[in-house]
Amino acid sequence: MPSERTPPADRAPERAPDRAPERASFRALADATLEDWAIIEAAEREHRRRSGPGFGLLNMLTSLEHGDCLGAPINTYQHCLQTATRVLEAGEDDELVVVALFHDLPEAFSDNHHGLVAATLLAPRLSPRREWLLIHHVEFQALHFANHPTRDRNEREHYRGHPYFAETAEFCARYDQNSFDPHYPTSGIERFEPIVRRFFAGPPPPAVRLSD
Repeated sequence: MPSERTPPADRAPERAPDRAPERASFRALADATLEDWAIIEAAEREHRRRSGPGFGLLNMLTSLEHGDCLGAPINTYQHCLQTATRVLEAGEDDELVVVALFHDLPEAFSDNHHGLVAATLLAPRLSPRREWLLIHHVEFQALHFANHPTRDRNEREHYRGHPYFAETAEFCARYDQNSFDPHYPTSGIERFEPIVRRFFAGPPPPAVRLSD
């Protein structure tokens, strides 16, 4: 005779409800306690372990998937993926793939210089040469604006002789300016998730202290 605790065969055993994540109790920062900060710091460590800022950027990029093309052949989401696909297929390193993936992301939410904003988002982990490339790809891309009525195609000449000039010029010529092709076999964003995870792996970089 089965135990009365045995659930019927057609019904799964009841599972304890998931425990709600612990939260700090303060309503103003001035009232925070040591226990509150311990809760927050533990949650932040776990968030960084599971996902971190890289996946925040991926989520932001994914939100543009169905965005307006604004007259271009493809939208910003598709352009970023296509640029990153070209970089990856060429055998470039993880850092340049990540740069390519997010290089135009700020165009969706900022009227500021989008190269500068993108570099700021990634800068704590970027090498100096890739930070420079990301900031200045905007001016270098102008060379390829054929028949543009107002853009100066020689904007990059101001930087000729800079040690990162050649690599930035190559990035725009080989990977960026030609990534508006709706028929190119562009990889899905899931292909880049492990690369982004590797790039953002490890402890966070030191906090940036702004000078006056």
